[in-house]
Amino acid sequence: MVDLVQAAAPAPDEGIYPIREVAQLTGVNAVTLRAWQRRYGLVQPARTDKGHRLYSERDIRQIGEILSWLERGVSIGQVKGLLSAAQPEQFTDHWQQTLDLLCQSLLAFQQRKAEAQLSDMLASYPFELVRRRVLQPLVALLLGLWRERPDGELLQQVWLAWLHAHFSRHLIEQEKGEPVTLASWGQLGPLDLVWSAYELILQGYEVQLVGSIEPRQLALVSGRVATPCLILLGAGLGKQDVTASLPAGCQLFGELGRLYATEWLTAHGWQADLPIARPTHEAASQPNHATRGQEKKSS
Repeated sequence: MVDLVQAAAPAPDEGIYPIREVAQLTGVNAVTLRAWQRRYGLVQPARTDKGHRLYSERDIRQIGEILSWLERGVSIGQVKGLLSAAQPEQFTDHWQQTLDLLCQSLLAFQQRKAEAQLSDMLASYPFELVRRRVLQPLVALLLGLWRERPDGELLQQVWLAWLHAHFSRHLIEQEKGEPVTLASWGQLGPLDLVWSAYELILQGYEVQLVGSIEPRQLALVSGRVATPCLILLGAGLGKQDVTASLPAGCQLFGELGRLYATEWLTAHGWQADLPIARPTHEAASQPNHATRGQEKKSS
């Protein structure tokens, strides 16, 4: 029996995983996987007779290697050479360069250039990396500009609003998907909630964003909004707040939850990261309008 099982196991280079499943396994959305293949010659999956992509175990390992290089600051355009090189070449920190160039565009009020830079990033890299290595440092810089420049407050106002509009427009353009409600509770950064909404949309969910809300308000709309209702926790909640019970179907998440009592968090299924389950439908890719000039959807 053991021999039969071993004989039936797929070869490392046999294509068995559809693109939507690879996106869920690796955290790299389907549009980015296609861009890696078409634009950079990375991760070349097999094809079915109908042209659908099928990825192998070897492909998935290669995606892991690519993510490792990206995490270390290598640009996606440099990765192919590094994967095949016996001795890795010297490289500069791509993320710092990207942040610097985007900052230059914003400070110069070059909106079209900034839009192109941001759209290219979102098409070529996993969102979690872009958020952590570029967007969060960028927001921190914008929030501190008022101390450093006479026009700092204006720059902060203009570009935080622009960033919010860039991500929130996907809530209007999103396609039909597995419904989920998203809310926040407590003090958060200016873009934390809309970034969570964008990440859910990338995973194929249809997001109803209700914004900042308190448990008593959630109870008023219980039964009218989709469940689960994911609540991003912020700072500043008092003892009375963190003893409140939440309506059924609510789940807490967010790093700032570590500020509060473990028992209360556990009772409401708290997770530090965005709790993303697999959607029941097959859309696990980036929305059609996520980038300018984006490739058409294919398998």
